[in-house]
Amino acid sequence: MFPPGVLSNPPLAKRSVAWSLAILSCFFLFAGTSSAWLYPEHRDITVLGVQKLDPERRAILDQLWAKARWGHEGRLCELAADAAQARKPSCIDWAAWPAIGGDHSCSAESMLQTILRTDWILDVAGISAELKQRLARAKDRSQRTNALRDSDIRLQRADQEYATRAGSNNAHFLLPRLSVDTQGVDYVLRCLKEGAELNALGVYAWYHLSALEKASQLSRENLTPEEYSALSLAALADEAFALHFLEDTFAAGHVAGTWGNAAQRKGTHDYYNEHGMEAMRWEGGSIVLMGDAWMRPEDAERAAETVRTSLEQILDAASGRGPAAELQYTAYEEKPSPDTFNACKLETMPVRMAPPGIRVLFSAVIKQVPMPGLGPGAGSLPRFHSELGPFIGLAMAGNVKWVDGGFGKTQTTSGVVGGLDAAVRLGLGLEGVLGEAGDGLMFLDLGIKLDSS
Repeated sequence: MFPPGVLSNPPLAKRSVAWSLAILSCFFLFAGTSSAWLYPEHRDITVLGVQKLDPERRAILDQLWAKARWGHEGRLCELAADAAQARKPSCIDWAAWPAIGGDHSCSAESMLQTILRTDWILDVAGISAELKQRLARAKDRSQRTNALRDSDIRLQRADQEYATRAGSNNAHFLLPRLSVDTQGVDYVLRCLKEGAELNALGVYAWYHLSALEKASQLSRENLTPEEYSALSLAALADEAFALHFLEDTFAAGHVAGTWGNAAQRKGTHDYYNEHGMEAMRWEGGSIVLMGDAWMRPEDAERAAETVRTSLEQILDAASGRGPAAELQYTAYEEKPSPDTFNACKLETMPVRMAPPGIRVLFSAVIKQVPMPGLGPGAGSLPRFHSELGPFIGLAMAGNVKWVDGGFGKTQTTSGVVGGLDAAVRLGLGLEGVLGEAGDGLMFLDLGIKLDSS
């Protein structure tokens, strides 16, 4: 029903209808966008990864972070990973950067600008901290789902591009394996290959290489304190953006594969995230994965081990030791700024020359990552369907009612009344967007209804 005065004020009525359609469009985009771990889950994984560093490497990270904070002390927290961060954060620590990368930014450069230059990112951090608490208190599926949907709406208000940012490609998903004989490092290089569909490991590998290149400059070149600070900030930004996508590879719905129409991809993504799936790791061994909003402590621990391995390579390159420091790059970037590769808009991977020796580093990272399912055909994982998108259908029904009098004084006759309904149904499926109070279907019936006397 329209608010009072809307029907008598055509311009206002048009604005109200337009606003309603805009909200509906955002809801539809929520359903079509399937990012992996939630902001608080990404941050928890990164905090654990930092805590797993040995004391020597942790000291190197703290040094890089201290240098990177120069001039940004008011926005960047003193600790790189603050496990005791308040419910309404007043600053952003480095552990939150992977949560912001990918979901609230499209590149390491835009991520850093968002962190340093916008006020709404603190609102996002606060909403996410509250979501973490609500998920921890949730006693059943309905409470968990409702907390997530409420958070989505609030995040959309804070970050107006939240629903649309990652909707044009499958950057957060793993490419399906082509065969059972696929090897881990070969799979990563295939994901990074020019022309490959944008994918989680491809984006990770791209940004990890960028971070390694910048970190190696820290140990090889004579830099002024200002240059060292800017380069440290850029290297940490590239690695944080990379880690978002590496962490995504441990979410069940993103391991299952991405083929099929939007309703099938969404249904498959949501089913495996909630119910879990068994997967093999590239190094061998079977594990059970859960997904977005359903992360268990063991899921966080497993992903954090791989985050630690990746971060160690950056810290080794920055300190000039180990295989990470021995890589030879074709050319260094001229400016000490974060990478600009857009993970939201590109459909395929651009060309990237990987330095000799990178296989050793990729092999160390990939070994605990879950192997994705096979592509369409024999042996592929079962797919599931979500009620998503516009639909048209025919609805028919019959009914029998017992009538005992009526509202009028003369309506005293009792009896049976039969009825038939036939209608064409036009609607929009929004399953996975609305809360648990409804079935997620919105529709309009156009038809006839016949009742007997």
